[in-house]
Amino acid sequence: MRSTVIVRALLGVAALAVAAGLVALQRDHDHCQDAVRAAYLASAAPEPELRARATGVIESCAGAEPLNRVAVGLRVERPAVATLLAREAAAREPDSYVAWGVLAVSVPAGERERAAERARALNPLSVAGGP
Repeated sequence: MRSTVIVRALLGVAALAVAAGLVALQRDHDHCQDAVRAAYLASAAPEPELRARATGVIESCAGAEPLNRVAVGLRVERPAVATLLAREAAAREPDSYVAWGVLAVSVPAGERERAAERARALNPLSVAGGP
């Protein structure tokens, strides 16, 4: 009887720990999505404000995917900020074809070939080295 109570208590504590971990993960995800949204909304803002929003994405989001998403959205109108995000994405996930492909279409012309070569090396079936 006593061992049953102990086992139940341990299971309860484990369940609470899992729940707390899931809440923290959801909070981190929401924080990242808020930063991505703020960067998109600032796409027409002056350069310093947009850079601050991009830095918010870099600081708030784990991995390269959110950075790639914002970089692709900014690459035509705001290439400097797109390049900042794409460089960080490739640094975070150096084996990611998508990160290098986004970098290849974001960086200035003189740097494109190196990024495109890396993307092609990671995905030999790609035609142009872009995602």
